[in-house]
Amino acid sequence: MPRIGITCNIRDGENTLSLAYSQAVARSGAIPLLLPVCAGKHLWQQMLANVDGLLLSGGGDPDAVHFGEEATPAQGQVQPERDQMELFMAQRALSCGLPLLGICRGAQVMAIAAGGTLHQDIAHIAGVQHDQRAPKNYLIHGVRIIEKSLLHRIVGGNTLRVNSMHHQAVKTPGKLQISAKAFDGIIEAVEAVQHPFALGVQWHPEWMTKYLQGRALFHALKQAALAYGRRQ
Repeated sequence: MPRIGITCNIRDGENTLSLAYSQAVARSGAIPLLLPVCAGKHLWQQMLANVDGLLLSGGGDPDAVHFGEEATPAQGQVQPERDQMELFMAQRALSCGLPLLGICRGAQVMAIAAGGTLHQDIAHIAGVQHDQRAPKNYLIHGVRIIEKSLLHRIVGGNTLRVNSMHHQAVKTPGKLQISAKAFDGIIEAVEAVQHPFALGVQWHPEWMTKYLQGRALFHALKQAALAYGRRQ
């Protein structure tokens, strides 16, 4: 079984992670391994050496300094140690072909790692509800998927309804390609074209596993990780 490393969030000085992530990975047929936030590139390298795929989880806001901007009043709580670790891991995964799935914050970290930028707050440009006032597994708005993209191949359609819990979003994707947008134009998914499997989604598929389109992303990650493990 392939091993999927899942980065942890930080809350009240502790490494933490929603059970939904590990359950979704396990249900796909992969082994979930939690990657705690810690200091040291040598540790991060060893973590990556012991997994077949990487999942960058959701959480707080990446610091705007990482994409060349000053933090605005709208920027939320930042986690400097987590930013450093995840940006290193994202850059390494993108460069070495390690299968990579970024969820919400994780998609934003992928974009920054690829030279992109973020909207620090989308309240003034959003036309749909991106920070939903509904249960986490409720599908609050639609997205348009770019044909022939990796995401399109995974979900098998041109549109998708998703849940949404964010106030930041990718502004420019850097070296990544946009693979989905909300109906108000907000970028909802990015991917690396020359990579075996590198996909970031702004929604939370770990809370969508009762739907086929939610399970499909974790199955695709598992399959990519299985192929990666066989090549090593």
